[in-house]
Amino acid sequence: MSIVFVEALDKTPYEQAVWEILCECDQEFLPSLSSRESSSQKILGGLEAPKTLLPYRYFEVMKTQNYIITLDESSGITGFMTFIHKYACEELADIGISNYITTICVRKNHRNQGLLKQMYGYIEKDLPNSYKLPYVSTRTWSTNTHHLAALHNLGFTEAYILKNHRGEGIDTIYFYKEL
Repeated sequence: MSIVFVEALDKTPYEQAVWEILCECDQEFLPSLSSRESSSQKILGGLEAPKTLLPYRYFEVMKTQNYIITLDESSGITGFMTFIHKYACEELADIGISNYITTICVRKNHRNQGLLKQMYGYIEKDLPNSYKLPYVSTRTWSTNTHHLAALHNLGFTEAYILKNHRGEGIDTIYFYKEL
């Protein structure tokens, strides 16, 4: 397994495979990625899209972000993490700017192999020097137990909770980690 860093996905040899993985993971997000306009969208409650709709709008915005891509031994893409460099928002005001992780997807047949941990390790320690910042941040929803457990195990701190942000009883939780 290897990891590559890509500044923008557009017109790279990875674009098609990332699209396929995004479509594979679309409905696992809450709300689905196909119902969203972008990865940093603020209003998430009440969004719905037909399960047949693909995340075209989301992908177009996501292509301009930075990528950490995992490859298997045959250079096939197994997963990716996208992030916005020097991101700032009200919910993370206490830390200022950070590398804000927006989307993480791993092919279903490559899950539970430590790829998530490796991508987090890369963004924390191995980014090119011009991208290194004192903080990494992200957000997830309160019922995403796998990601929540990973964030806690990796030493992330809860920064802010938006109650019922993704629907009744489903909060959005912002996290950060000082590096």
